[in-house]
Amino acid sequence: MSNLNKHKKLYVDFSKDTFEEDDFDWELYRYKDNPKLEKNTKIIKKEGDPSIVYSHEPYAQDLYDSYMNSNVELQEPVIGGLSEGVVTQINDRFAMVDVNWREDIKIDLHKENPEYIKYIQKDFPIEVYIDRSKVKKNQYEYTGSYTKNIQEKKLEEIKNSVGEDVAYPALVKRLVHGGYFVEIDGVECFMPGSLGGMNKLIDFSSLLNKTIYTVPINFSKDKGYVVVSHRAFLQTLIPSEISKLVRGKKYKGFVTGCSRHGIFVEFNDCLTGLVPKSEIDGDLLIKFEERSINAGSEITFYLLDIINNKKISLSIKKPAPVVSAWDDINDRYELPTYVTGKIKRVVKYGVFIEIEPRVVGLLHKSHIEKNLELEVGEEIEVKIVKIDSESKKVDFTM
Repeated sequence: MSNLNKHKKLYVDFSKDTFEEDDFDWELYRYKDNPKLEKNTKIIKKEGDPSIVYSHEPYAQDLYDSYMNSNVELQEPVIGGLSEGVVTQINDRFAMVDVNWREDIKIDLHKENPEYIKYIQKDFPIEVYIDRSKVKKNQYEYTGSYTKNIQEKKLEEIKNSVGEDVAYPALVKRLVHGGYFVEIDGVECFMPGSLGGMNKLIDFSSLLNKTIYTVPINFSKDKGYVVVSHRAFLQTLIPSEISKLVRGKKYKGFVTGCSRHGIFVEFNDCLTGLVPKSEIDGDLLIKFEERSINAGSEITFYLLDIINNKKISLSIKKPAPVVSAWDDINDRYELPTYVTGKIKRVVKYGVFIEIEPRVVGLLHKSHIEKNLELEVGEEIEVKIVKIDSESKKVDFTM
């Protein structure tokens, strides 16, 4: 039996008048050394590479030249990497993506996030995450995921936001030893239990299946996940929430702990205040003295005072109505009038002067004598020229 009969795949019938694409075998050009083939083959040699025989057919030669002269470079998919391509086929179960490689990437639509399937459409460009490959029927089969592509990019975004003023909504998925696993746009992150609230949580299961805002604070290279904090987010709300508080108003909260000085209470999600022992009465005072108040107990209280915009003093007793110094200030001062005040703060545009408790006004630098040095705590005589009780502003001159 001749070599041609042994290799039927390589046989070409040159007696045909026209070339048919299905008859052409690209491996033919490799068999120049076979004398039986050379008898029927017009050898076309490429300059500089005489060992390659192309074809006797100009049609095939043009195809080969086009391929060799193209700038397209094959990019082998990398497991765990991303590849760009175009969706070539799609049905109810699978989508095939051409990523400029010998084999297409198969996406199992049943494993994709339903929210992202709408972006997987025929003839549309797409970027896929290559998750694995296997040999099937002597060919490699690559599988990928568009969902994992989104998750990988989101993971990088979250990692890069560590140390930045940014918070992400996170779904608390499950409770584990030491904390929680939460999900941010499909990316699993870890939140220590100690960072799940402003104070120590009374009931750790209370956060499960809730969506809370978290701040990325670290990336664990060993574990491969981002560490997030709900407490860090709550701390950013404190200044805003304090500004909304009203002295004498009734609030509700829950006990976080007790000390000999009083009861610590958490309220308005992020605020913590102290009910001093002197402000506890009734049955609660009995429980306090018996040390029988349990953490997590709900109590009602009044806002007593805010110290330095930070410390919040509370009271179980109903406080006396708060009289503002601004309520009848226009009746107490007939303008213009001279008063003696105390310098509270010196700034580049002037000094703030207190003329009575919680009544502070501004002496602009344009009204201060040149080279006059003023210090905090110093008393000074000024003239009141304007009072605005609504905006709580007083303007002075000297």
